[in-house]
Amino acid sequence: MQAVIDKIMEAKSVAVLTHLNEDPDTIGSCFAFAKVMRKLGKEATVYVNGRIESRLAFIGDDYVLYQEGMKHNHDLCACIDCGDLGRIAERKSLFEEINNSINIDHHLTNTNFADANYVDGKAAAAGEILYALFEKMGIELDNDIAKDLYTAICSDTGCFKYSNVTSKTMRTAANLLEYDFDHAEVARLLFDSESLAAAKLKAEITENIKEYADGKIKAVITDEKIGAKYGMGKEDIPNLVDIPRRIEGTEIAVCIKRTNNGFRLNLRSNGKADVAEVAMKFGGGGHIKAAGATLDFDSTEKAERAVIDACKRALDKII
Repeated sequence: MQAVIDKIMEAKSVAVLTHLNEDPDTIGSCFAFAKVMRKLGKEATVYVNGRIESRLAFIGDDYVLYQEGMKHNHDLCACIDCGDLGRIAERKSLFEEINNSINIDHHLTNTNFADANYVDGKAAAAGEILYALFEKMGIELDNDIAKDLYTAICSDTGCFKYSNVTSKTMRTAANLLEYDFDHAEVARLLFDSESLAAAKLKAEITENIKEYADGKIKAVITDEKIGAKYGMGKEDIPNLVDIPRRIEGTEIAVCIKRTNNGFRLNLRSNGKADVAEVAMKFGGGGHIKAAGATLDFDSTEKAERAVIDACKRALDKII
């Protein structure tokens, strides 16, 4: 942690990078980090890889959509909630230009790719790690920063119901609730609010769930262009892997989504199966119960077959 703090204190201007396919943990954490940097008298800009999905607009718009060749004066690059360099996508050129970096993350499979790394695989969210970091630095939070951190933690814990929640997670959340923001509204917007278009898309996906291994593996196979059918951009497609995850009897939930660059794989485990190990077979990573990867196959059928076979092997290890 101290090496990361030293680099932060030495910096004058920080580029803050979310991970690809931004979720509330990386967004809230990066926003909080940027606000703290400004409290310290430093410049800070959050760079995102693509348009943030519209349902997350409530978190804020304190970011810049990165474009190759953008001019900057940053002397530090902070990657937050990024398990490896691939997760920053095209912004890798910015990372390399700055040539001075920190990596703050909670993924067990993190590759420690930065000059200084603060990785805690036991933390439930990047937001939880940042709270500890700011506390160590003696930073006085405000209502907005507390809301950002709470949003990050609430999201990555499934509103505090996932197995990654620890007593430390709950103590951190309790401390954040001492600040003045509407935590119930944060939870509602994260988990209990969606467009009619999203609801209709999810109904179609549910209708076409596939089952393997006597129903222990349930999968959705789709295309990011499916959103257009419902008037949605690819960024606004909801987290589809949660649909099979919620169905009774599911041990491993799978979502394979065709993209312009191949396939995106998302995995969830409801039991003891290690889906991070599955994701790593395809060059990805994550957590034991939540992981993902980018797949390089020339057909949906080949991608599906390879992923399901890997999931079956993961199940065999626990039976």
